[in-house]
Parts: sequence; C-alpha cells; structure tokens
Amino acid sequence: MKKMLALLLTVCLVLSMAGCGAKTETPKTDDAAQAAEWSRDGYFMDDNGNMLSVVYMEDVDEPGWYAGCMLGEDPVEDSWGGIIAQEGNTLHGELPSSGSKDPITVTISEEGEDGLQLVVEGGETYHFVSDGMEEAAIIVTIDTEGWGNIAYAEGDQTPEVDEEYPYQSAQINLASPETYTLLAWPQVGSLFVKWTKNGEDYSTDAQITVELDESTDFVAVFKEDPDYQNPIMNFVGEYQCDRAHAKVEPFGNDQAWILIEWAGSVSEVAQWDIVGSLDTETLTITYKDSTKSHVTYEESGDAVSQEMEYENGTGTIVFGTDGTFTWHEDQSETGQDMVFEWVDVEENGEEQ
Repeated sequence: MKKMLALLLTVCLVLSMAGCGAKTETPKTDDAAQAAEWSRDGYFMDDNGNMLSVVYMEDVDEPGWYAGCMLGEDPVEDSWGGIIAQEGNTLHGELPSSGSKDPITVTISEEGEDGLQLVVEGGETYHFVSDGMEEAAIIVTIDTEGWGNIAYAEGDQTPEVDEEYPYQSAQINLASPETYTLLAWPQVGSLFVKWTKNGEDYSTDAQITVELDESTDFVAVFKEDPDYQNPIMNFVGEYQCDRAHAKVEPFGNDQAWILIEWAGSVSEVAQWDIVGSLDTETLTITYKDSTKSHVTYEESGDAVSQEMEYENGTGTIVFGTDGTFTWHEDQSETGQDMVFEWVDVEENGEEQ
C-alpha cells in the first residue's frame, strides 16, 4: 500500500511540475548532451521501503531531471520532489516537501550496477536499487463528483477506509491488466448515487470489482441528502453570559463554529474561535486547536490590532435543552463552566 501511495504521489508531483511539458525518454539529442551523461532513471527502493524516482522532464522553458523521494512512513509528509540540476555525473539540488516539512538538499549518484545513492545534506545517506517497475501501459483515474470519498485495493478484497485522511481522487498505473476493487462512501450530508466509467453509467453499487485492462476514468457520483440537517442547527443563535457574548453557527455539514467575545473595556475584547462536532447523544462539543486572541477596536468599531495568545485551546461546550450551553476552556481562567443563555435578536441587532 505504501508503495502504491508513493508512486501515486510521485506521479502527481511530476504532473504538477510539467504542466506544459511531458515525461520523455532520456534525451539523446545534441541539445541535451549534458543530460545524456546521466544514464539511470526510473523507480528505486531501499531495504527499508523508502522510494526514489528519477525522471527526465521535457519542459518548454528548460528541460531537467525530476527527483521524487519518500523517506519515511507518511506518503505525504515524508515525501519531497522537484527539478534538480545535473552537476557532472550527479544530480544535486533542493527538493520542496509535498507536505509541511522543510525542503531538503540532496545529491544523487549512481551506485553499483543499477542502483542510486541519495545523500541528504545534514542528514542520512540512502542506498537504492532498481525497483524493476515497468512503464505504465494502463492509467486508471478515480475521481469524485459531489461530497464523497473513495478507496481501492488490489484483487477482490474490500478496500481499507481511511476515516481521517480519505481520498477524493486517485490514479492507478499498471504495466499489464489487473483486477481492482473500488469503494465509494459519502461524506456527512451526502448520498452515494452511482459509478460512471468514461462518462457512462456503470454501477449503483458502492463497491465494485473491475478488470483494469485499458486506460479508464471512473467517477463516484454523490448527491446532497435532502433529509440531512447539521445537528448544530437546533442550537444556532446568539448567547450571553454577563459581559461575554457568543455566536453559534454551522460550519460545513457536520461541525459548529462558536465565537465567544469577552469585553474587557469599550475598546478591548478577548476572543475565542472554536470549531468542533456536536455529539448528538450528549449534546457536547469536545474541541481542540481553538484560538484565543485580544482585539483592539477604534471608536468607529473597526479593529486596529489582534494579538494571538494561544492556538491550541481545548475544552467542551455542553448544550442544554433549556436554551443554554455551558463552556469550559482548559487553558482559560475565564471559561470555567460559564453558563450562556440564548438571546432573541431582532434583525436590527437589538435584543428583545
């Protein structure tokens, strides 16, 4: 699975780098005499499952070698890729991260009969051998239309569902025909409708097993569930507790956004920004990563400054059936089981 994810990531990075170019064979023309000094491209792997790909990219502006590597377990956070320069018989340069990590500077050189050595500046040295992966003859794309997710697996096995980081699109590259199982499941507030194949209706089953023997486009189609309502809609409105004011609004299909403001003076306000999902059984939002900031206003009401105090707040908001909610913020002395009461607000903003 890691190999497939890494390959998919590499393909996506290559395509993004070559928006107006295309992958070509190693150049043999006089214009690419220097590039011809480098003789190894393709896919490589080491004993720990780390991966490296080296592909020559023919760009209209400046041709170059694209290097993509996955040096860890996370197919996004532990991957880097980009065009790097050829320096003699090595490739050298900085590779940006495909996730949120810092870029790395690498030197790639030939090693053994068919391997490559990758040296990370200030880091480790990796030894790769050719993966023997054939050039993809069959390219299958899997996409979504509407709010839903997809997963896939080789053979007729049920694909694993990644609830935390689901896919909305994917690409499978094959050297020869293989059987795959595709799975579609809707996001909250949506319904699965059908699979299409090359734009034509294919199946209304969410899970399908297909023989991939030619390049094909599959799309999982979803529609809005007309009977669905974000559960926070039952509690949307404005609330008050002494000098603190709160606003509760829906956020997406299944989350709530709560903005709490505590007026320290006419011109200064402490502000908590909270997002979380409502547990419909306990009527509780258990949240994390809320922010607290201090906002200063002019007499006109315009904000002139906002100073962040923290960005990792945790706590709970528990709604009652009597038009109240109780707020507890773990990091704040202010938000210690404060009880807010719903207030009826007219269109002009005044309380009734």
